[in-house]
Amino acid sequence: MLMIPELIILVTALLVLMAGTMSPNSGKALAPLSMFGIAASFVALVFFSPQTGEMLGGRFVMDPVAWWFKILFLVAGILTVAMSLDMLDGRLTKQVKGMASGAEYYMVLLSTMAGMMYLCSARDLISLYVSLELTTIPLFLLTAWVRDDVRSGEAGLKYVIIGAMASGIMLYSLSLFYGLTGSTDLDVLRVSLTSSPALLAAAALLVGGIGFKLTLVPFHMWAPDVYEGAPLPITAYLSVASKGAGLVFLFHIFYRVLGGFLPDWGAMVAILATATMTFGNVVAIWQKNIKRFMAFSAISQAGYLIMGFLGKSAEGVPAMLFYLLVYIVSNLVVFAVIIFYANETGREQIEEYKGLARRHPMLSLAMMIGLFSLAGIPPLPGFVGKFFLFSVASRAEFHWLVLVAAVNSTVSLYYYLRVVKEMYVDPLAEGDEKKLRVTPVLATTISVSAIAMVAMGVLPFFYEWIHTDTIVWLRGLGL
Repeated sequence: MLMIPELIILVTALLVLMAGTMSPNSGKALAPLSMFGIAASFVALVFFSPQTGEMLGGRFVMDPVAWWFKILFLVAGILTVAMSLDMLDGRLTKQVKGMASGAEYYMVLLSTMAGMMYLCSARDLISLYVSLELTTIPLFLLTAWVRDDVRSGEAGLKYVIIGAMASGIMLYSLSLFYGLTGSTDLDVLRVSLTSSPALLAAAALLVGGIGFKLTLVPFHMWAPDVYEGAPLPITAYLSVASKGAGLVFLFHIFYRVLGGFLPDWGAMVAILATATMTFGNVVAIWQKNIKRFMAFSAISQAGYLIMGFLGKSAEGVPAMLFYLLVYIVSNLVVFAVIIFYANETGREQIEEYKGLARRHPMLSLAMMIGLFSLAGIPPLPGFVGKFFLFSVASRAEFHWLVLVAAVNSTVSLYYYLRVVKEMYVDPLAEGDEKKLRVTPVLATTISVSAIAMVAMGVLPFFYEWIHTDTIVWLRGLGL
């Protein structure tokens, strides 16, 4: 029963591929099948899969934290599939040509979801690395999906080269952990490791490799070009999937293996957080392309996210879980509007969003709510999530970091307001008076996600639910 959600995703991926070979022009029919598979996996996870247990000799373990991460990845997956309908039935379809059926697209997307779910339950270095690669390699393919688009091919090439380098660095760090203990089991590593220069080198290499996934400065260099060149639904999914997978991997190593050393490395985490949020926010101000704009926004959000690692023991985990959920929903709402607008008009420049509120008020409202949530405006969930993370840093006595993060949040409000200004204040360009029509699926996706955002902001007891489950389990580990 523990692995049923993952098996459902893998079976759905095979069914989608088989259905695509039988009917090559069934692109829109495959999306409901993919969504049904993800929904079935979600139901199995929530109602039938126990929240604790292990199998495969302890190499696959379910616990409340893994359970929550899987929920987040399934939510991101079903939203991405819903947003992909326009890509496979609009302007981009003409560029995809032989792959326009969508069978391969949905199969690869489901494969990377399976990798992230296995990553949540992995409990040794080998299964961790294999799961991470199962997550990452499909993302390389998805980035270069539009094969006749030069930008997409360039983005895929850059992503695979830098990604391979990051994987090599990370694999070398894992080999050091194995060399220091003679075991790949995380529990054995936790009790066997002692402070040494080799351990510091392994931790530094690990941060370098995972920093690539999380877009931490100075390991962020791939993000703007890859975000700009990838198909829009993939850019949206990449912005949350890569970050989520990196956070899961870092969580496993930092808390399950290096928990006893983490308080001594707080300064390193604080410096990384400061550099990441400051660089992302400052550079985002100068961006003109909406996809590059969102890339630097994602970089800055990673800086806030890792502040949760500053907590004593594992008290920052619930805050990071909540903020990751907030980021997934808020970011995908914004990208849903970007995808629709690009698919309808072919426009990707921020200045080309002039007067969008008069062409479609609902889309503009949803995008504004998403941007304000990312900026941390109350009572939206971005504010609540940042408050929890700032509280973790404050309790760890990093008050200066809280001040830096607060200043950065103010800076971010400026560039998020640029987009809102274009939509609501600037007049329509000549010839843009025609109203825009949104497909029912996309309208439902955006509406439900926007309502969920507001609910997460006004129902903070949701955090206590996460907090209670995870802290009880973490205390059982002795962290």
